[in-house]
Amino acid sequence: MRKEINITESEWSVMEILWNTEFATIGDIKRALSDTNWSDSTIKTLVRRLVAKKAVAINDDEAVFRYYPLISQQDCQKKETKSFINRVYEGSVSMLVTNLVADSNLNEKEREELLELIEKMEKG
Repeated sequence: MRKEINITESEWSVMEILWNTEFATIGDIKRALSDTNWSDSTIKTLVRRLVAKKAVAINDDEAVFRYYPLISQQDCQKKETKSFINRVYEGSVSMLVTNLVADSNLNEKEREELLELIEKMEKG
């Protein structure tokens, strides 16, 4: 990601729609968010904020504006993960993994995948 863009939980809902569609109109976004019961003005405000943050751009080649993401889902997920680990676990990935493993019921496949990840990390 070029710069730090902070996306709120509500804005994340809009971004998920845009990451899953090539281009989306405000109408498309409203339909996708119909279960939220957000007003039209709320959805428009969220989109405007994302445009202002340069997380979203507008394709205005046609009569209807179509919105598309300027940042990838993977970049946002990485940033959010780092932020979470720093905020909740004081930057300690091992504390996060310890809590996840201790408080979950990993099946055999998940344990093997976790061990494979650790082996890859050790090999560099």
